Amino acid sequence: MKVLASGAGQSLPVVPWIAVLDSNVTTTAQEGLYVVYLYRQDLSRVYLTMNQGATQHQRNAGEAGLTGVAQDRAALAELRAETALLRKHLSAEALTGLTDVIQLGAPRNRFLPCGYEEGNLAAIEYDPAKLPDEDTLRADLSRFLALYALCVEIKREILATTPGLIKTTAGSDKAKPKFKPKPPAFRPKTPADYRARMKAYVQDRKPRHEALLNDFAKRAKAAGLLPANNAHPCDLTVTGLATHWLVEVKTVGANAEHAVRDAIGQLFAYRHFCYRENGRKDPSLVALFSEPVGEALADLMVSLGIEVIWQQGAEWRGRSPVCTLSLLAASSNPTT
Repeated sequence: MKVLASGAGQSLPVVPWIAVLDSNVTTTAQEGLYVVYLYRQDLSRVYLTMNQGATQHQRNAGEAGLTGVAQDRAALAELRAETALLRKHLSAEALTGLTDVIQLGAPRNRFLPCGYEEGNLAAIEYDPAKLPDEDTLRADLSRFLALYALCVEIKREILATTPGLIKTTAGSDKAKPKFKPKPPAFRPKTPADYRARMKAYVQDRKPRHEALLNDFAKRAKAAGLLPANNAHPCDLTVTGLATHWLVEVKTVGANAEHAVRDAIGQLFAYRHFCYRENGRKDPSLVALFSEPVGEALADLMVSLGIEVIWQQGAEWRGRSPVCTLSLLAASSNPTT
C-alpha cells in the first residue's frame, strides 16, 4: 500500500486527508478507488471512508465540453451515480455499522470536499478528541482494506459485463501492473499419456489427471463460472462471483500423503511466483483429488487455507476453510 497525505502542495487543503492506496489500482488520490481518512474542515470529526477520486469525473465533464459550475455539477452527478451503483453490489454484511453519509462542513462551492462526500461508499465516523483504542483503529482499517479489495473486484466485474455503465476505469492509468494476464481459456486435452516439458523438468501427465480436470471444468462452466487451463504452469483457474480460484489437480495413488504434499507445495509456489511476484491479488487455493484423501490430510489442508475437493463415484465432495467462498458450492448450481 502507498500512503499519501494532504498539504504537500502550495496551499493547505480545505479538508485534510490521509489516503491509503493499492498501487496496482491507483497511485494518485485524483482517480481510482482508495481508503482515506477525511477530516471535517473544523477538525471536529474524522471519517475513515471507502472513497474514490473525484478529479477524474471532473476531467470527464471537461472532455464533454463543460466548464465552470456546469462541469462541477456534471462531475458530481456522475460520481454520485457511480457510488450508488457500487454500493448496491455490496452485501448488507459488508456495510453493517457503516454510514453512507459524511459531512465535511466545507463551502458548497468547493468541488473537492463535495466530491469526497459524493464519492463515499461507506464510512466510520470518529471524534478526534475521543478516539477508540489502537486495536480498534487497526481492526477498522483492516476491515476497510478488505472492503477496498471487494470494491475493486465489483467495479472490474461491472466494467467487464456492462461496458459503458461506469465512465471511469477500475484502476488509474498511472498504475501499470507488471503482469499482463492472457485472456482465460479452457481447452480440453487428450486423455492419452503425454509429457509436459517445463523449464527445469519434465512432468508426466496421465489420462486420469486430464479427465478429472476436464470433468470439474465442465461442472464449473455449467454453473456460470469461467474455467481456464492456459495459465501455465497452473493446472486450472476458475473465476466468478468476484472470486478467483487457483486449482491444483492430483490423482491419488497408493499413498494419498504424497499427492497432498505435492498439491500443498505447488499451490503455495504458484501463488508466490505467479501472483505475489507479479503484484496480483492472492487467489483462493483449491486442491482437487481423484478420490478421498482421508480426514487427517483434509484437516491439514483446510488449516492451511486450502479448500479440498474430491471425486467420490459420480459425486463431488469436499471441505473448505471458514470465511471463504467455496468453489465446490459455487459450482453446485448449473445456470439455465
